[in-house]
Amino acid sequence: MILHSKVLGKGPVLIILHGLFGSLDNWFHVGKVLSTNFQVHLLDQRNHGKSIHTKTHTYLEMAEDVLKYIEHYNLIKPTILGHSMGGKTAMTFALKYPEILKKLIIIDIAPKTYKNTHGDLINLLVTLNGEKIKSRKKVEQKLKNANVDLPTVQFLSKNLYWINDEELKFRFNIDTLNKYNTELMGFDFLNNCWSGQTIFIKGDQSNYISSSDSEKIKLLFPNFEIINIKNAGHWVHFDQREGFLKTMELILI
Repeated sequence: MILHSKVLGKGPVLIILHGLFGSLDNWFHVGKVLSTNFQVHLLDQRNHGKSIHTKTHTYLEMAEDVLKYIEHYNLIKPTILGHSMGGKTAMTFALKYPEILKKLIIIDIAPKTYKNTHGDLINLLVTLNGEKIKSRKKVEQKLKNANVDLPTVQFLSKNLYWINDEELKFRFNIDTLNKYNTELMGFDFLNNCWSGQTIFIKGDQSNYISSSDSEKIKLLFPNFEIINIKNAGHWVHFDQREGFLKTMELILI
């Protein structure tokens, strides 16, 4: 199984991994800009986008998926960027396969266990996925009625696609993601270490990376730096795209 991808540009390799419920399309604009100097590989992780749906969904498996992709395309010393769930995949990859990587860029996530706050949303998505969806607007209204914030409603709506002339489905495999939700909140690789350059980018309005996380980060990634993007939340690359891209230009020099 080789992950579905889009490849943009030529040059040193940059692999980008999206977050939970996302797809490579969420990073297309950023990838397009960065492709002026890099060969950007936008990947759909397993159970997302157009990549294979599986019955399991662990960070070790997702890191192995990335390894197979790198080997399949014979990519040399890639930099890997990961957001949220993709960030944990990227960190797992660095700790599992340290000799392959050039640089690690982690967007608004830390190597720790988070409180499960997705339960209600996942239950709603499971229910919606079991229904015959005929309209994006109806899905959006049901999400709004459940007090899901507008950016998340719009984000999830983009994951709907027509499976025939009358019915829509979510591209992500909600059944497997529901089953492995607790595991996705965790991170269990504390005996490993990667000494390569690791840069954490956080939104200053997000609480996903706190000041107390620095000690844990240092144990796993001793050569690390944390960069704050002003006026940005968890979706740093959406909230402050220009500032994010300027930061990326400096990081990727």
